[in-house]
Amino acid sequence: MLPTIQWLISLERASPPTRRLRTIERTQGWLLLAFYHLQHLSYLRTHELIPPYFSLPSLPLLSRRSVTINDSAVSVWSSRFWAAYVVLQLAHLREDRALLVKRQRAINRLSPKEKERDELKRRWDEWYNELAVNLSYLPMTIHWYLLLFPLVLPLITHTT
Repeated sequence: MLPTIQWLISLERASPPTRRLRTIERTQGWLLLAFYHLQHLSYLRTHELIPPYFSLPSLPLLSRRSVTINDSAVSVWSSRFWAAYVVLQLAHLREDRALLVKRQRAINRLSPKEKERDELKRRWDEWYNELAVNLSYLPMTIHWYLLLFPLVLPLITHTT
């Protein structure tokens, strides 16, 4: 989680090249923080390292003094946050592609040095690798969401 927090802080210091990329990256950072917290909570609950409920301190505005952790809901929301991150990463790659295309056009117009062409080729290779990784994550996130969804469905539907 610490690298994610550091990444979010660095986003504010050195902003990405476009406003849309900044928005995507900020949202991704917050999604990752939510995902990590819920994933860790789910792990601790699965291994029964923490109890399914905890008591809250006595506060005047709080009527309930204990909270029960819904393990299924924690797992589903964790997978939803991960899926949202992956979808946003695909949107990020779309923006990156547009910037790479602009850069390539500029380089082609200016008859660049060999070093600039090599750098652009390296960046395209990175882009294709990222695309392959995130396209492979997408079915996995959908799978986990669909696998966990039946666990929560009885909680959100009324049976008679």
